[in-house]
Amino acid sequence: MIFKAMGDDHGPKIPSYKIYDNYRVIPKLQAHEERLARIGLKDPWIRNYAFLFMGRLGGDRWSSFRYMIRSGWKLGCGIAAAVIAVEESYLYLKYGHTHWGKAHH
Repeated sequence: MIFKAMGDDHGPKIPSYKIYDNYRVIPKLQAHEERLARIGLKDPWIRNYAFLFMGRLGGDRWSSFRYMIRSGWKLGCGIAAAVIAVEESYLYLKYGHTHWGKAHH
């Protein structure tokens, strides 16, 4: 415990590169490899794209979009509302009206 506080901890464990060698179980990458093979090409770096289809962002586009929106949506809306409230309060105190009023400054 003392060593972690003193900086001896080496951070998160880095996964082995071999976990991405199973790209053939991912239907989209398998189809990509087959399309290339039909025209006589081979993608030597195809396993580098496997992480895009694994884990939280894996699956279809809709589930990836929902994950990205859900992860920060509430916080972002709250911060936006707070910024608008502060700005409108400042304008009301300084000029006596807000952007929503009829008078212009």
